[in-house]
Amino acid sequence: MSGIDRARLEALERTTQALATRLEVVEARTLPATAAAAWPAPSPSAPAAPVALPYPPAPPTPEGRSSTAPPVHGPAAPAATAAAPATSAGRAPSLEDLLGGRVLAWAGGLAVLVGIALLLAIAVSNGWIGEGARTLLAGSFSLALIAGGVWLQERRSRSDAALAAVAAGVSGLFVTVAVGGPVYGVLPAAVAHALALGAGALAAAVAVRWQSRGMGALGIVGALLAPVLAGAPAEGSTLALLWLAGLSGVAVVVWQRWNWLSFAVFAVASAQWSWWLASSSPSHAAALLVLTAFGALNVGAAVGFELRVPAARLRISSALLLSFNALVLALAGWWALDGAVLSQVWLVALAAAHIAVGLATRSTRIARELRLLSLTLGVVLADVAVATILEGAVLAAAWALATAGFALLARGIIARRKGEHDELLVGLGLGGHLLLSATQALTQAPPDALAAGDPIALSGHLAIAATAAAAFVAGRFADDIRPQWRAALDGVAMAGVAYLLMVTLDGALLAAAFAAQALALGTIAARVRDDVAACGAGAFLALGLGHALAYEAPPTALVDGLPSIAAAALAFGAATFVALRGAQLFARGRTALAATGALALLYLASTAVVTVAGDDLGQLLLSGLWATTGLVGLVVGLVRDERTLRLGSLALLGTTIGKVFLYDLAALESLYRVGSFIALGLLLLLAAGLWQRMRPRPLPDLRTAPPGLH
Repeated sequence: MSGIDRARLEALERTTQALATRLEVVEARTLPATAAAAWPAPSPSAPAAPVALPYPPAPPTPEGRSSTAPPVHGPAAPAATAAAPATSAGRAPSLEDLLGGRVLAWAGGLAVLVGIALLLAIAVSNGWIGEGARTLLAGSFSLALIAGGVWLQERRSRSDAALAAVAAGVSGLFVTVAVGGPVYGVLPAAVAHALALGAGALAAAVAVRWQSRGMGALGIVGALLAPVLAGAPAEGSTLALLWLAGLSGVAVVVWQRWNWLSFAVFAVASAQWSWWLASSSPSHAAALLVLTAFGALNVGAAVGFELRVPAARLRISSALLLSFNALVLALAGWWALDGAVLSQVWLVALAAAHIAVGLATRSTRIARELRLLSLTLGVVLADVAVATILEGAVLAAAWALATAGFALLARGIIARRKGEHDELLVGLGLGGHLLLSATQALTQAPPDALAAGDPIALSGHLAIAATAAAAFVAGRFADDIRPQWRAALDGVAMAGVAYLLMVTLDGALLAAAFAAQALALGTIAARVRDDVAACGAGAFLALGLGHALAYEAPPTALVDGLPSIAAAALAFGAATFVALRGAQLFARGRTALAATGALALLYLASTAVVTVAGDDLGQLLLSGLWATTGLVGLVVGLVRDERTLRLGSLALLGTTIGKVFLYDLAALESLYRVGSFIALGLLLLLAAGLWQRMRPRPLPDLRTAPPGLH
């Protein structure tokens, strides 16, 4: 074997020996004394013989120094065997170990805690010892449990019995302070609070140092329940002790991230201070102090760990706890402050606090979800506060203004390419506030009142106008960023304008206003090529025609005549003008718009003829009007070679034939019936002759021509 190989082997042996030595030191520190006794170290009086190397000592190093490696002894069997207990300790405990080592220990700690409470209760009822002696006895016993548990845990062994003893002692100490302070009055308030603070700090330190969930469950939760166990009166001093116990729980949560403990602190503490608000009728200042103190405590329990350790995402438990805290604080504050002005101020302050936290944490290490959640809760609380303060059109305007604000915020977020959560929440805020504004507007101008013809107050008009304006402005902010948002917002704005026209105008003026709105939107759509505006123009034109057909000139007017020729002329004249103007503006849909305008004009003329001429003569003239119009349309279609116009004229002539044979034959008197048939027959013969004369002949098929003509 070469010198290099021998040098490498010696270096490997030195490294192995060093690792074995360090392993022995670590095991001596970590293994219990029983394990150390079961696995004794090798006796120094009988050292192992050196292992004979199968090669001579290594030559000197290139620098002239020889190897200084210590002699390698035999294998360290005790160190190897000492690791066995650690391996066995890593296995899951058996049912026997669980019941005998843990369940019994914690059941004993709980029994001791209940025993302390019962001892104090029996001593009070029987008068065995004075109040000061009882407090001193219970406190001394609790401190003894704490001292004994700490000594066992730190000096002797890590066992569940020691943890249970400390937890029971901490809970007992809180019960003692609650009895000696608020119940007996033998401890001054400052002393009781100082002792509670010390006990809470001890509980937090022990739970963090030993990482004991049982300490948190029995020690801290027991401390929170101490006022209930001691029967302490619902007063400020008791709430101070409760807050200090909760503070110790929050301190543990900040370091250990125990979700169950944060919810335990919230639930146990909230139940007790809520009972105090309900039973004590405190002053407004005291109620505000308690709400603020415990609200801040719950916020610390929810996000304390995220503040200490940066996290990419907010835990669901933290989000739920923050939401529950905001809900409980809002409801409790509103109820405790009797719904007066202070209740509204409390809601506003609570909303402002959440919004301020959300804005202030923009550049810190806290998770973005926490900032968004805080802003969301602040906005929701602000909406509730605004709903309790404002009313009528002013409330609708406030929510409409919030809609525009969210649209502006969305524009900035999307332009800066923020996260999807930001965009989603902003979109929900925008849509939610627009929905609130629209709902408030419909409350001020209900559809049933509109249908019944009841007058709508000015506040209803203003609320609808504010909603429509907010949707329109929000659509402008969302333009070129989220086209689907802009289309939806413009649709809401146009619906708001239509509803505002309906509650403001009536009769032919309403139909004319719909047509005017259609003309304005159509002009805008043709100028800027906006499809949303074009669809809106079509919708308003349909509304105008629908209103005219339903009220100004219903289909029954073709038989009975018009209620008012002027109203019908205004409604259908406006619709006709807009349809024909639209046919000039838009190449796409030109035929449909021209046909709509022509039919609207023909319908107006038809109803006017029937209204002026009367029943039988009117129907005779109506048949003649339709047949003449069909004939003229057919001739124009032949001259211009427009197939669509020819087909429309033929359809009108067919409709006239059906009317004469089905209605005139049955309803008109004999002379008018004869005149109707003769007039129709003459016009149809003329139409047929003109068709044969003016119809363009088809081009000849050159495939059938003689060969010489090709």
